[in-house]
Amino acid sequence: MFYLVAILGIGLLILVHELGHFLTAKAFGMRAEKFYIGFPPAAVKKKIGETEYGIGFVPLGGYVKISGMTREEELPEEVRPRAYYARPIWQRVIVISAGAFMNVLLAVFLFFIFYWQALPEFQATGEIAAVQEDSGAERAGIEPGDRLIGVNGFSSEDVQALRDELKARPDQQVQITVEREGEILMLPTEVGRAEETGEGLLGVFFDAERVGTLQIPVTEALWNSVSDIGFITREVFIVIKNLFVSSEARQDITSPIGIVAISTQTIEMGWGVYLRVLGFISLQLAILNMLPLLPLDGGHVLFNILEKIKGSPIRRDIFERVSLVGLMLFIILLTMGVMNDIQRLLGPGFQIEP
Repeated sequence: MFYLVAILGIGLLILVHELGHFLTAKAFGMRAEKFYIGFPPAAVKKKIGETEYGIGFVPLGGYVKISGMTREEELPEEVRPRAYYARPIWQRVIVISAGAFMNVLLAVFLFFIFYWQALPEFQATGEIAAVQEDSGAERAGIEPGDRLIGVNGFSSEDVQALRDELKARPDQQVQITVEREGEILMLPTEVGRAEETGEGLLGVFFDAERVGTLQIPVTEALWNSVSDIGFITREVFIVIKNLFVSSEARQDITSPIGIVAISTQTIEMGWGVYLRVLGFISLQLAILNMLPLLPLDGGHVLFNILEKIKGSPIRRDIFERVSLVGLMLFIILLTMGVMNDIQRLLGPGFQIEP
């Protein structure tokens, strides 16, 4: 069931993208021949005016056909003035860009709902999830899975009280009490110092459990959602840059297999978390679609701008050669993503933490 919801969620992002192209094409008087929910062949279809609306047998995304997307397309004489390539370049650019714009709007909306009604509240537990390399905790022999129960003889069920005790002892030797598989261990440990705050730093990450849901004011939720757009956009471009210089970044590439698997896990964590991840994917879809590479939307925008500068259409053979380069690049990236996902499936799986 969760897999179906995840697949339909991805389909929604594609449908919203195509809806952007469809609505702007209609607004500029272009002829939109078909608009489908899902992909053809049609399970149900009905022609209203000049547009055939339908539901495709393949329940993923959407599909829109605008007349005259290529100059070689044969059209009736009365339709030619309304063809895509017959319209001013600025209209073409808006129609092509509208899909990505709709994905950005959807991302803002999903982030807003997350912050407004579904922001999860977590509380640290005493269980240690990870230990930093070359830290006092690692040198003392503290291990993931240990449970912190005391610092210098001070014991508490409140992990925050224990963390405050550690923060108050930078650069000091303390005795840490942990529980490991039912056994109580006393471990002499050197507390480090956080560079920014000067507080004591043990060098561990605590596990966390969800204790509720926060609801913040509408204005704050809206501000957070818009801020996320800027932050995530910057991070995506950093990742794109790292693909060319870092083998570790290339190992993080995933395919639709991984996207569905990760989406499924977030659904299990709660609908709010899933909406945020879906918004993140929607924003990524917008950014990647606007990269200036054919056959992506950004490539079409670039060629329209070059046509405006040149003052005449760009030859089809050039268009096709550039498209081939883009397709080869995407095939390489998809292959890398599939291979990475297969290794994850055969190994640790798709693991995410709240």
